[in-house]
Amino acid sequence: MARKGPSGKILKRLIWCMVLFFVLGFIPLTIALVKIQLIDYKTYQARAMEQQTRDTVITPKRGVIYDRNMKEIAVSASAETVFISPAEMEEEEDRELVARTLSEILELDYESILKKTENKKSFYEVVKKRIDLEQATKIREAIKEHKIRGIHLASDTKRYYPYGSFASQVIGFCGDDNSGLFGIEMKYESVLKGMPGRVIAAKNARGTEMPFQYEEYYDAQNGQNVVLTIDETVQQVLENHLQTAVIDGKIENRGAGIVYNIKSGEILAMATMGDFDLNAPFEITDPASLQKIEEASEEERKSVRSKELEASWRNKFISDSYEPGSVFKILTVAMGYEEGVVNGNSTFNCPGGIRVADRTIHCWKREGHGNVNLSQALEKSCNCALMNIAAKIGNEKFYDYCEGFGLLDKTGVDLIGEANGYFFNEKDFKNPKNKVSLAVASFGQTFKVTPMQIVCAVGAVVNDGKLMKPHIVKEIVDDNRIVVKKFEPETVRQIISEKTSDFINASIEETVATGTGKNARVSGYRIGGKTGTSEKVDEYTAEDGKKYIASFFGVAPMEDPEIAILVMLDTPRGIYLEGSQLAAPVAGKVFGEILPYLGFEPTYTADELIGTTVTMPNLIGGTTESVNKLLSSNRNYSSFTIKTVGDGNIATDQIPAEGAKIPKNSTIVVYMGGKAEKEEVVMPNVIGLNPEAANKALTNAGLYMKANGAVDKRSTSVGATKQQYPEGTKLSRGTVVTVEFYDVNGVSEGISSGR
Repeated sequence: MARKGPSGKILKRLIWCMVLFFVLGFIPLTIALVKIQLIDYKTYQARAMEQQTRDTVITPKRGVIYDRNMKEIAVSASAETVFISPAEMEEEEDRELVARTLSEILELDYESILKKTENKKSFYEVVKKRIDLEQATKIREAIKEHKIRGIHLASDTKRYYPYGSFASQVIGFCGDDNSGLFGIEMKYESVLKGMPGRVIAAKNARGTEMPFQYEEYYDAQNGQNVVLTIDETVQQVLENHLQTAVIDGKIENRGAGIVYNIKSGEILAMATMGDFDLNAPFEITDPASLQKIEEASEEERKSVRSKELEASWRNKFISDSYEPGSVFKILTVAMGYEEGVVNGNSTFNCPGGIRVADRTIHCWKREGHGNVNLSQALEKSCNCALMNIAAKIGNEKFYDYCEGFGLLDKTGVDLIGEANGYFFNEKDFKNPKNKVSLAVASFGQTFKVTPMQIVCAVGAVVNDGKLMKPHIVKEIVDDNRIVVKKFEPETVRQIISEKTSDFINASIEETVATGTGKNARVSGYRIGGKTGTSEKVDEYTAEDGKKYIASFFGVAPMEDPEIAILVMLDTPRGIYLEGSQLAAPVAGKVFGEILPYLGFEPTYTADELIGTTVTMPNLIGGTTESVNKLLSSNRNYSSFTIKTVGDGNIATDQIPAEGAKIPKNSTIVVYMGGKAEKEEVVMPNVIGLNPEAANKALTNAGLYMKANGAVDKRSTSVGATKQQYPEGTKLSRGTVVTVEFYDVNGVSEGISSGR
């Protein structure tokens, strides 16, 4: 009997079981496919892209920083970055060769590079950024010679500062990633940095790049360029004289200075000494800092070095506050004059001290100034007169004026790191019973402001009462130097009237002409200013004794004030301590160089001619008649005394030679036949002599004098303090010798103290 197969019912059940099995089996697969294709598709897409493409970033060129005359002071030079692609290295020997080659050329640790090669799935491991051309050339030669795979060079840029330490605290510097870490570089990072580009190249199964047609290129966008208000020439002049003052005055805690246009708010120069090299910002070069590090114990040396490094980066002019001392007296007198509580006819008696509340507050001149008028209160820097003026103004008005002058708020200058001062609590100060705070505040003590705040405030007084917002960026331009954004002068507010400003200007001009600011005088220019010497009461210690800050605010030309200078020297340890002795001469020397450069024409008095120079013309080949006509017809040469040697009618030689800078009232020698003998003369000692006597001594020696500093034949206290060449130096006859003069009497403003 034949065997029967499965019944239809069983077969049907079997089919349904098979269908159910397949359905249940495909559910997890379907879920997985949904998850991969719909939920996690971006993740897997990115992985696929990573396997199939290589994405290389193109670094944009950082924008240039220019001075106001378009001189490049921060640029991006071409460089290259070395990276390796471990995925391209098939054997262990390949990795060792790569590590050995790069460690030798780049002077890096072999083991650290070898470790980077171990990431076999990676196509991009940076070894070193921004290498120089010589190293890049050696790497290319090694790749070619040894047929090395996996080493690549990518174009990059490296920040470079052509002027080294020039305006270092202002400009700032960049980090390893080419982003700004400090100063303008950091403040204007979004403007300068640009936008990176990309190169996306397809890769084959072995991870190597496919032909060019599979590559996409996205251009980098270079950064825009920043044009500063800084003038490179003015900045160099300020830095040079400030550095000399820091050394000569044995300044312990650095010096700072600014050249400021009071009409526009533009900063023409700003410096802190000692500074640092922008191309090596982590190296210390300042001799004073190096000495501190050397003197520190081994345990403290690292901490001291870090502290000195940070100090060298610090822009003292905007980040440090100080007691302004007698410079502040300009503001007190301006308040009183504007309020009408004093005028040009007001007089004050200075007995040497005034009883205020429960104490006597002394004038710096303990024996007193006697009777002084309002202008003399500034000229003689009389504390007693200032305390009387403040008492008439009153606590509330005095505080409100300080707020109006911007001393309670930051100036808003476009730089990183601006600090605020430490002024009195409003409620406490405005209490009419608080007479002591008002008295000591009148001459700039027991509160602190930044140098930037004080230069803006005092600048407002001499600028017809208009307070300007300071700025250090003039404009932003593109690569074609087309202006993208321009920063216009911004008036913050009107504080005092033009009438008050005119009175103050006349007073501070007299302060420089005959008062404590004598050492800021410049032949041919009307300079105004005020000296300041403040005691750092909060830093007094029995070990170190008293510490002071010497300062000077100057402005010129007084016919129409425009250029202001503030010099601040923190903690002098030399012979001199006062602003009149240390800071005023610095401002005078800076004014003497920058005013002619900026186009301000001098106007000389007869007494000032001894300090002026002209360029010696070429007289050789001229007849007696033509030489005399040339020298007499030109006002620059008309004061020469002419001495002729020889009987000829044609000039054959001259002393001094063409192009020499000599005083206007010099005696020149014209040879009418024959040549001048190459004669050596001996430099005399003129230290201590007044300008007239020094000039006579040098003339008798066959030399010419260029006088700097307080040159005034009317003053019996002016003496030479420095001569260009030591006594006994042998010089060629006709050499021009620079001699610096200083007024030793009548310049002291004393030490202002609230105690």
